[in-house]
Amino acid sequence: MNFFTAIIDSLVGFVQRNPLTTLLIVILALGAPALLKGIALFILYFLMGIVVLAIVLMLVFRWRIYKVRKQMEEQFGEGFGEQTRGGFRQRNSGSPFAERERRGREGEVRVHKTAGTPEKRVSKDVGDYVDFEEEKEQ
Repeated sequence: MNFFTAIIDSLVGFVQRNPLTTLLIVILALGAPALLKGIALFILYFLMGIVVLAIVLMLVFRWRIYKVRKQMEEQFGEGFGEQTRGGFRQRNSGSPFAERERRGREGEVRVHKTAGTPEKRVSKDVGDYVDFEEEKEQ
């Protein structure tokens, strides 16, 4: 019962706030019911169009995010890994021991030598050399 009284109260409130709009609706309903039906259908189609447009835009946005993600994975390699709920986890490359085999044995040290000493990138005329000696405080 409270539901019906709430509906009636809201309708009375609408009529009190908008008397001219209510009068226009009553005149259209009595004089040209087909026109009122057309206006109602226009409003219905307009609202449905907005809902459909929102759904389409949401799907296009998700598709674009997917394409950008794939492009970034191709550009930067598979360093992004697969996304999980808590963060990211790396993809397995076949067996679970592939990562350990690639790194070598635990504790093993590898030294890679480069060809010669790298050349200075800055001209020799730039800056002064300052001889530094460490002094102990007493």
